[in-house]
Amino acid sequence: MQKSILALAVLGAFAGAASAQSSVTLYGRVGTNITYSTPGDNVNNGDSVWRMDEGGSSTGMAGSRWGLRGTEDLGGGLRAYFVLESGFNADDGSGVAGFSRGAYVALGSKSLGDLRLGRQETISRVMNVVYTDVTGLGEFKIDEGQGRAMFQSFGQRQNNVVQYLTPNFGGFQVAAQVGAGEGANARYQGLMASYNAGPLKVAAAYEAYDGFGARSSAFNKTFHIGGNYNFGVATLFAGYQDVTDVGSNNGAAIGATAVRDQQLYNVGVMVPVGAALQLRAQYTNADYDLNDGTSADQQKYGISVRYLLSKRTTLYSAITQRDGEGPGGVDDSRGFAQERAVTLLGVDHIF
Repeated sequence: MQKSILALAVLGAFAGAASAQSSVTLYGRVGTNITYSTPGDNVNNGDSVWRMDEGGSSTGMAGSRWGLRGTEDLGGGLRAYFVLESGFNADDGSGVAGFSRGAYVALGSKSLGDLRLGRQETISRVMNVVYTDVTGLGEFKIDEGQGRAMFQSFGQRQNNVVQYLTPNFGGFQVAAQVGAGEGANARYQGLMASYNAGPLKVAAAYEAYDGFGARSSAFNKTFHIGGNYNFGVATLFAGYQDVTDVGSNNGAAIGATAVRDQQLYNVGVMVPVGAALQLRAQYTNADYDLNDGTSADQQKYGISVRYLLSKRTTLYSAITQRDGEGPGGVDDSRGFAQERAVTLLGVDHIF
């Protein structure tokens, strides 16, 4: 009996030591908003409509999600960690199967860098969230174009990705990604160099799909540069993206004509008013060269107000507008599923 008690005590001590060097965290975000929208002529007969939208909608601050993060100290400056993240819709309670927002396992070292394996955010999504979009792909969503890609994001996430991140050298870091097509899809590949120090954040990236099926070479070849600078009284954002040999898999088309190339730029500003209030404004422009030799353009712009009730809970309101011209200068607004949207009230909570 005494031996059994002693054995249990020893096992408990080892379990306590192991748990002290590893952890698993449950985290998440819940958001929704009340929006009044005026769609293009080809949607809802052109009539305006009231909606309660999920937080990750075209007018929402962020998508609702829950996830698990875990890490273990392996000693010698090495750690193992993982991320599993799933989305859901707070407006109707529906869920997204699996961990489509992220699922990877990784090894990390401050001196050697990190190696991540699994479903991960694309480099262009990181560019848009951290460097280019003043709302971090929130209320304005510069990569969202209702069937017409504005800033390329390569689907925001890719499967089967191997990513290597160098150590941080005084704010400078490089990230490289390759996503295996596994014989069923084109291979995704990207490279980003970034500098984050003090008030300055800036990065440049290149991404592409490698040929598959009828294609024998790279396509969706995308060069992206973006950055922001905090002047104290305001933070300015800017970005530029050039995409050549656009593939049909990004859904880009003007009417029945596919897009061949596109050039985009973006400017935004965030102005803090006191400790809790933040004002944002942004303008995004996209010029399209079509396969038939014609051209078209699209603009998206808006203003938003955020009020921070706490570090975890934010109220917000926004108004966004999209318009554009098709070939020959013809008004192209009816091609947009949502021409104008006014978000009267949104609530975003992080846990």
